[in-house]
Amino acid sequence: MKKSIFLAALVCCAMTTVFCSCDNEEDKLKPEPEDTTPVAAMMDYTMTVGDDLLNYFDVKVEYYSNDGRLQAEMMTQKEWKKSVKAILPVKLGARLTVEPKEGVNFDELEQFTVAYGYSYRGYAVTSNDKVVGKVVSGGTNSTMTMKGDKVSTWQERHADGIVKFLYSFAADGQATSTDWE
Repeated sequence: MKKSIFLAALVCCAMTTVFCSCDNEEDKLKPEPEDTTPVAAMMDYTMTVGDDLLNYFDVKVEYYSNDGRLQAEMMTQKEWKKSVKAILPVKLGARLTVEPKEGVNFDELEQFTVAYGYSYRGYAVTSNDKVVGKVVSGGTNSTMTMKGDKVSTWQERHADGIVKFLYSFAADGQATSTDWE
């Protein structure tokens, strides 16, 4: 009888060890949960302009850069692209402005074609650049032809920018559209 009790106790201990070690092995095989905490915001910018804008205007792109500060670059080609990544919270956006080049007389032009476009895509990312939360995006292309004597009036109406978009990315990665400052 003592031998049976001893054997039963030994079997119970062995089974407990097997079950416990299986649980530990399963725990080791489970991947750790992925970190979904947003730490930065990214914005991909693209601006395009047509020949007439490049030939008769100084075309400037103002944008919020990696350090969250406003930067400006002159467009010298039909397309301008930039991707930035900035630590949260941050504002990201861009504006396209035009100023007539010195000595241009638009009244002398029979026809002027305003052609421009833009696109953007903004999103929050984790420390390993995984996109989290809602992606904000937009864009359009526009073409308009007018007589030369109308160009100055068109430009004055768009003095604060042909294109402008701005988003505030909060510490939690949520983006809210805001007015250009």
